[in-house]
Amino acid sequence: MHKWIIWCNLNDEQDALEKIFGDDCVSIRGSTPNHKKVELERRWREEEVPILITKPLCFGFGMNWQHCADMAFVGLSDSFEQLFQAIRRCYRFGQTRPVNVHMITSSREGATAENIKRKEADFQKMVAEMVKYTKEITSESIRSTERDVTEYTAITPIKIPTWLRSEKIAS
Repeated sequence: MHKWIIWCNLNDEQDALEKIFGDDCVSIRGSTPNHKKVELERRWREEEVPILITKPLCFGFGMNWQHCADMAFVGLSDSFEQLFQAIRRCYRFGQTRPVNVHMITSSREGATAENIKRKEADFQKMVAEMVKYTKEITSESIRSTERDVTEYTAITPIKIPTWLRSEKIAS
């Protein structure tokens, strides 16, 4: 079964998506009781339904969904962190396929989309700088280390137990 996660931000978006996908989806909201959230997520994860519809605030943090490699965002918020974390639910250690992320926005969301792009560029720049400085610090640390060797001279001869000598001789 081909799995999808559809992320939305507004209740109206979630209502419309539920109507479109009907029985092919489970939809989890913040107001969904916890025991029901667990049951609905299990139904999707164990392939009873192919589509999970939810919000980044509900399931965008901490889940490990390597079994899914396709997601769509229907509408965006200004939170790059929510977007990044939601993508990372599938793009995790153990994922064997490329993760496909589709972003569906309206013309009214142009400023929000541009803001997210700017935040992503800032994030990429920050990561590159962190790698650069970490690499320099690590190299410097390695170059400044010294090997500490303690000379050891054995003065007590090794005594092999008789039971070991007997066994060795017998074989």
